[in-house]
Amino acid sequence: MSERIINRLRDANQEEMTFVDHLEALRWHIVRSLLAVLVFAIIIFIKIDFVFDEVIAGPLQNDFVSYTSLCRLSHWLRIGDALCMPPINVKMQTTAFSSEFMSSITIAFMGGFIAAFPYVFWEFWRFVKPALKPSEVKYTSGIIFWVSLVCYIYLNFFVYKSHF
Repeated sequence: MSERIINRLRDANQEEMTFVDHLEALRWHIVRSLLAVLVFAIIIFIKIDFVFDEVIAGPLQNDFVSYTSLCRLSHWLRIGDALCMPPINVKMQTTAFSSEFMSSITIAFMGGFIAAFPYVFWEFWRFVKPALKPSEVKYTSGIIFWVSLVCYIYLNFFVYKSHF
């Protein structure tokens, strides 16, 4: 009962926002999200050799987590080397003058978005949440936690694969 009264008082104190006010709020949410992506992109660009060797070209290494896991499973099931992967031989080459640099920029921005996604999602949620009814907010209360947890697990699995 008291929660409904508090929500009514809170709603009564808030003024209706105009369309321009909504656009202004959205603009600042987008600016903060882009800054977060840019910060992570710069960090990834500084560490581009590690990101390329361990994340992008990780499956080209013989000790990649999927290969070693499947091989261990094969031996545990006592079927020999049936699931073990042979070494992969890939030669990388560039065909354009600036392709390595452009690849580094692309990898940095895509990685920056992936790393900043929990924050970007939180900013999106902060923009959408005031428009939801209290019952809708109640059903989605843990969404930021779960999105952040999934992103954390995803990044740790691919970036820190040697820990598995």
